[in-house]
Amino acid sequence: MAQVKSLYKQVKINFSYIAKHALTCTCSVIASIEIIGFLCDFNMVFPENLTYIKRLLISAAFVLVIWCILFFAVSIWVLTARRVDVLDAGNGHHVYVEYGDLLENRDEKLNVVITANRCFDTIVDDDLISASTIHGKAIQKICTSGYTAHELNDALQKDLRDRRQVQPEKILSTEEKRAGNLQCYPVGTVAEFKKSASEKTTYFFVGMSAFNSALHPETTDEEYVLTIQRLLEYCRLRSQRLPIYIPVIGTNGRNNKKNERELLEYMVNVLRFNKHLINADIHIVVYIERQNEVSILGL
Repeated sequence: MAQVKSLYKQVKINFSYIAKHALTCTCSVIASIEIIGFLCDFNMVFPENLTYIKRLLISAAFVLVIWCILFFAVSIWVLTARRVDVLDAGNGHHVYVEYGDLLENRDEKLNVVITANRCFDTIVDDDLISASTIHGKAIQKICTSGYTAHELNDALQKDLRDRRQVQPEKILSTEEKRAGNLQCYPVGTVAEFKKSASEKTTYFFVGMSAFNSALHPETTDEEYVLTIQRLLEYCRLRSQRLPIYIPVIGTNGRNNKKNERELLEYMVNVLRFNKHLINADIHIVVYIERQNEVSILGL
């Protein structure tokens, strides 16, 4: 029963897309029948005693049956689609949107983007960083086999300070931020991390949100736009042409009133506008459990 309910929800959120494509295919079928009509005599299809209205109703019913069959066929494709190609960058690279798990282990060298706060904290305590966020889950995954959050924090700060030589935008007081790092970096700053030389995954921690006095992350629309733009520029320089996996950015913003589909549409449009910056395959990952609520089609 749960599976049927899930399938129903997926059809529901994709109804406009399915109906539109079923209608397009129906028009193609009718056009093909019209072409065949030039070669064959269809006068014998209807009995001669049928009125014009009855013929019209039968024809309408025939078209409706075709549409329903094609609607069912398109629905099957939609329900099995886990990845769509939304953009060809024109240089052999593409942008994909897919259902999955951003942090799953993949048997290839790649880059994974993690949205973080602009202090690049690593304390996952459900106060400073929630364990349910991508930021928190990434830290928990990295900090295994004896590797600590303190070591990760040192590595990120060292990358910002020594390799990138980024200066903090401001130094917060303990009254402004009662826990974690006090150096707040400019929006869109990226700290790069790789656990070891043999690791296949390189993490791009991008600083987006700032904390208020209650340790709630906040991001303005302007900061959101800057984050994505600067992230794309960084990926162009540092991706090494390896695949880049990105979450739907901004889904946990407390002051963000946009839903996940709207954020996804915006990200795809930004990538289209900046396709000259794309020099690697980009995968925007929608969490698999959101497939009943967020459509990846029609982007």
